[in-house]
Amino acid sequence: MRPALFIILAVFAAAILSGCAHEGDAIKPAQELYDEGARLAVKGDVEKAADTFMQVRTYYPGHDLARRALLATADLYYDKEEYEEALKNYQEFRLLYPTDPEAGYSLYRIGMCHYKQLGTFDRDQSETTRAIQSFAAFISTYPNSPHVEDAAARQKEARALLAQHNLSIGKFYLKKGNAPAACNRFQAVKAQYPDVQFEDDLDALILKACSSGVNASKD
Repeated sequence: MRPALFIILAVFAAAILSGCAHEGDAIKPAQELYDEGARLAVKGDVEKAADTFMQVRTYYPGHDLARRALLATADLYYDKEEYEEALKNYQEFRLLYPTDPEAGYSLYRIGMCHYKQLGTFDRDQSETTRAIQSFAAFISTYPNSPHVEDAAARQKEARALLAQHNLSIGKFYLKKGNAPAACNRFQAVKAQYPDVQFEDDLDALILKACSSGVNASKD
């Protein structure tokens, strides 16, 4: 075979093989990608499922399945108790689709992500405060949602935890001999959480801390 002819055939063969390779790497249709992500999610393969859903969003950003893929990713992380990742995706959903019918559900789940990370009354209460605020926003914005009753119950629990936290601070002040600060804290708890039932007698604590007649100083 002549060298020139051999070179031509080699280039032609390489072109065919390259074309086949690109054809094999072609982007899958949106529905196929979404269904694949859903199957991986059912199998519990979080990372691969999330990556596949991301492909839907990357290759088909204007497709309705891109919206569904984002929500599915959030639910995927939530179900696996990876609440920080779930929170990011629910927040992104509300940012991108604020008027979507599922925006309310996303806000409810944002509250739940915070709620699921609540600690004990003697720990930092940042998540407690965020849960209360998220549930309050959800209830006021979506009063007809089927999740309102559950959100209200979770919010009540979070408020009770925060109230107990503040009560414990007042008791700490009282123990350390700072009666004015304790008095101020106990009175604030009674004013802010009239619906919370405490094991301690709050009125008795207020009387004890404030009985000196000294004006309570602000904490």
